[in-house]
Amino acid sequence: MKRLVLMIIPALICGVVLWFTSSCKKEEIFIPPASQKILFQCYYINWAWGYSHSGFFIDREGKVMVYSQSGYDFYPHPDNIDWNFTDNQGNISEQALMENMQKTTISNTVIDQGTLKKYADKIYLVKENSYTEYQNANDMGAFVYVCYQYNENTGTYKQVILLQNGDWVRKNNNKYAKQISDWLQTIEK
Repeated sequence: MKRLVLMIIPALICGVVLWFTSSCKKEEIFIPPASQKILFQCYYINWAWGYSHSGFFIDREGKVMVYSQSGYDFYPHPDNIDWNFTDNQGNISEQALMENMQKTTISNTVIDQGTLKKYADKIYLVKENSYTEYQNANDMGAFVYVCYQYNENTGTYKQVILLQNGDWVRKNNNKYAKQISDWLQTIEK
């Protein structure tokens, strides 16, 4: 009997260890496709008291590219603005996004590859299924932090909002969205 117990206890311990290690979730990593040129964008936009739009993009090499547009037309028609915006689902064609990129200037800020990889690997883990939204103020405009998910089949970028502050506050409740937006807010352009 003692011999039987000595054989069963190690088997039970091994079983528990195997069950525990197999039930632990490992964080998945989805590396953006090599054809994805743009990873992140941060911008400010305001249509109150004139048009103002400025911000920066971060590409897959870690370059930070800045832009700034403004106008004094109180109600500018979108057709009169030299910028390609996403559609209502947050999609923009690669061609339209690259046209926007031609309006940028490369800044002196470069994101080191280790840091860039750390956050780029989380882009495809960000989901849009849960947001906290509320009105905050009026005429402040919006500071918006986004990542891009690229569809190689359609050549389309999907802009995923991580955080928006201003007239309306919109927070993506996904934990990866928070990690990326916290980091983006620290970047000095």
